[in-house]
Amino acid sequence: MVSLATNNETKILIDSGYFVGRQKKHWSPRGTLKRAWRSYKTNKTNWFQFQYKSNKAIKGDIGYCEVVMSRMKSNPKYDKTCEAVLCFDGIKGRQLRGAIYDEYKSGRNKGLEVKASEHTGKDTREIFTKAGLELDDLGSRWLTLYDEYKEADDLIAEKCMEYLLQGYKVVILSADTDLFQMLRYPNVRLHNFKKEITAEDVKELTGVTVHQYADWKALVGDASDSIPGVPNLGKAKTTKLLNSYEKLEDIPLDEFRIYYAKSPVELASKTRSVREENAWSISKCKKEYGSAWVSLENGDDVKMNSEQVRKLTQAFDISGYLIFDDYYNKALKWKRLVRLPFGDGQPELPNTVN
Repeated sequence: MVSLATNNETKILIDSGYFVGRQKKHWSPRGTLKRAWRSYKTNKTNWFQFQYKSNKAIKGDIGYCEVVMSRMKSNPKYDKTCEAVLCFDGIKGRQLRGAIYDEYKSGRNKGLEVKASEHTGKDTREIFTKAGLELDDLGSRWLTLYDEYKEADDLIAEKCMEYLLQGYKVVILSADTDLFQMLRYPNVRLHNFKKEITAEDVKELTGVTVHQYADWKALVGDASDSIPGVPNLGKAKTTKLLNSYEKLEDIPLDEFRIYYAKSPVELASKTRSVREENAWSISKCKKEYGSAWVSLENGDDVKMNSEQVRKLTQAFDISGYLIFDDYYNKALKWKRLVRLPFGDGQPELPNTVN
């Protein structure tokens, strides 16, 4: 049995994505660095003055991280039992997930046709070095961590587990919701740079436990990672299914099937004739057999889940008019993308929390 006994030391894992977001603000039309750059380009200031502004802006962001760490009572600037580790995205960090799902984060490509399996991004460490900051001297007891083929959340998740096994307490600073999953372990706290997030907060937000977050996101989808989710399932239905079956793999396969008409024209004719033969009103059909009835009768291309089909079957045998797409294996793939630590064979620590 692996022991998770803690000592009095704390490791703070910081997502460098915070600094990327801050750079976007600094370089916005009215941002500090945008104004400093315009001043430099119009010869009102020199290069050294511009770099001073860049240096000052980033140090201000580091200072805010220290404020957050103090709020979490884990600031290495004042507490020698704490150590901060700033984790960077690797320039090829998308490629491992891209080998599973090439559309991963495709929405971030700004119109470029780049497969995730071939994606090479910018080295975000340059945010600091171009401003004249040394990566090994960002703050008192600050370290940096980088792996060319791993994203920051992967490094954070892996180091979190490593530190827990060594008996450390862990504080994570990140706005990446995938890291909600790490709250399944004792002695882990998470702050999103605005407030502390607890396992209870995740339950309130999603309706499921932190253990189930990867399942929930795989089914619901996430536009930021270009994960579409299962059509017509939705957050409420997903939460209900996971509360009933606990994990994606145990949900009945029928729930992953999305049905649509073989021929919208033929199905429109059938629904209309059934309604007219029974002298049913449109409102009755909508109320008793589902709102999809109207769209089907209009000949629209409608995607329906199993519950909608079951309602329609109460009116007539619709099965011969439908075909379906099965999203089960796709959902399993998306779960693999979300699950942290990423990859097969990762150990699961004992004494997990809900």
